[in-house]
Amino acid sequence: MLSPTERWSWYHCTERNQLVLDINAELAFPAPFASHQLHLPRLAQAFTMQDAEHYWLALESLADAGLSQELQLYFALTAVAAVNFMRPQGHKSWYFADIANSKPLQAWQTAELVGQQLVQVLILQTDNDCAECLLLSEVTTLTGKQLAAGTVLRLLTSRLRPSIQPVLRKSA
Repeated sequence: MLSPTERWSWYHCTERNQLVLDINAELAFPAPFASHQLHLPRLAQAFTMQDAEHYWLALESLADAGLSQELQLYFALTAVAAVNFMRPQGHKSWYFADIANSKPLQAWQTAELVGQQLVQVLILQTDNDCAECLLLSEVTTLTGKQLAAGTVLRLLTSRLRPSIQPVLRKSA
């Protein structure tokens, strides 16, 4: 897995009109968001200690989500980009079922929501009644709309519940 260094930095690629994380001379991560969804930096911005903390918290949560290491890395970097640069957005709660007895949620944990099927999300931020979430797989909403994995949604917390997933660990 990649470890952040002081060389990592965010910049706006004017050729592609896209946010990019410069990782090293051979590797860059283009954020999967349209430029109109983001507050794009005018100058390169260092990948901060807080970015690194969010990256490691995301990887830790995603480790038990049944994803390949490549997808874990992709979603962790996408999550950090969203938290830093995504513009505020409106609710999309009506796309998903209300979950009775939903529990309090925290940022950087995985959760589930129900459209036409159950889907896992990574919670990026929370406030009193809402959570910003990153979809970890494609989902069909209650209205039949297809949403791609990697989409960021703002939802009422009543639509989410903590992930219920068996954790299988090998004993040492």
